[in-house]
Amino acid sequence: MNQKITFKEWLANFFKGIWQALCWVGRAFNPKYKTTFWRVVWAAITICVVTVTCILVHSYYIYNLRHDYRNTETQRISANLTFVKKSGDKTGFIKNFHTGEAVAKDIEWIALPTDEDSLVVFSRKDKRGYLNRFSGEIAIPAKFPKAWVFSSGVASVAEGNSVYFIDHSGKPVNGKKFLFHPKTRAYVYHGDYCAIATDNGKMGLIDKSGNWAVEPTYDWICSEAKNFWKARKGNSETELWYALNDKAKLVTETGYPQMEITEDLGIVVTPPNHLQVAYDFNGEKSDQFLCRDLEKMYYDKDEWDEEGNKIIDATTLMRYRMSDGYEGLCTVDGDIITEPIYWEVMPITKDIYLCKYKDASAGVIVNSKGEIVQHQNL
Repeated sequence: MNQKITFKEWLANFFKGIWQALCWVGRAFNPKYKTTFWRVVWAAITICVVTVTCILVHSYYIYNLRHDYRNTETQRISANLTFVKKSGDKTGFIKNFHTGEAVAKDIEWIALPTDEDSLVVFSRKDKRGYLNRFSGEIAIPAKFPKAWVFSSGVASVAEGNSVYFIDHSGKPVNGKKFLFHPKTRAYVYHGDYCAIATDNGKMGLIDKSGNWAVEPTYDWICSEAKNFWKARKGNSETELWYALNDKAKLVTETGYPQMEITEDLGIVVTPPNHLQVAYDFNGEKSDQFLCRDLEKMYYDKDEWDEEGNKIIDATTLMRYRMSDGYEGLCTVDGDIITEPIYWEVMPITKDIYLCKYKDASAGVIVNSKGEIVQHQNL
């Protein structure tokens, strides 16, 4: 038979067990007990304590190492050097990637050159200077309020309200100064020329001697691929874009509302009819048909199959869409039937299409020859 015990008896036995456990631990740490058994117990406890301590220390170190890494900005300068700056710190340092040595300290930020130039812009105490990207040595002390990256062997620096160009030794290259204008985002040479804004806001291009290669008659000039330039005349409503080549000569005598210069296609312009045209870098017009999307269209035949599903069929022509959203009609072989002057093209039948104009509640009905069959007021 199971004998029941009272709560008082259970509590007394519980505390006796705890007391025996404490006594056992005490004997383990008591130097009087020198028996082999207790020495083994003492050694096992010591090993466990040391092991747990090592694990905790290692975990703490790894956590802090990763934590510091996550909150550190690193910027590779060269094969040997890296700019290191911890999050929240105002300054960082240039570190040798292989030795871990700090070769330059108290650096606020750096700016790498656009080409393979050896000098890097750095900021220290809100002044700009240049350091060697391979050795980390200061080449030109931080003494300029503004400085731009080296390109084509020269860089621009500011002195008061003036900007002038220097070489790797910090000496002026042509003795000419230009009035600083915030419209010039970067006084950096792109090939043999640099875009400069005058005091009236007009922009042009200067050569390495500081002379005007392109007179400041444009409202905006920006650098593009292949050392080409894109120049704008007019504001956002009347703007026309022109392309200048790497010799600062006009490639397109005509201005266009939209222009892109890419490595692959060359100069892509969009005339008022929205049909994009490509010129190569020599100014030769391409016969390529450029568009953003080309897709088949389907119409309902007002016929049903045996299962009661309406039958659809492909139209004769396809719909193409330009990068600005305008649409037109073309054949399956890519021959243009209508210019992309419509905002939406919808099939009605196999050879009839509803073509809507942008920002208008009207469109036209067009056949597969591109002829307007009927005007449609919506």
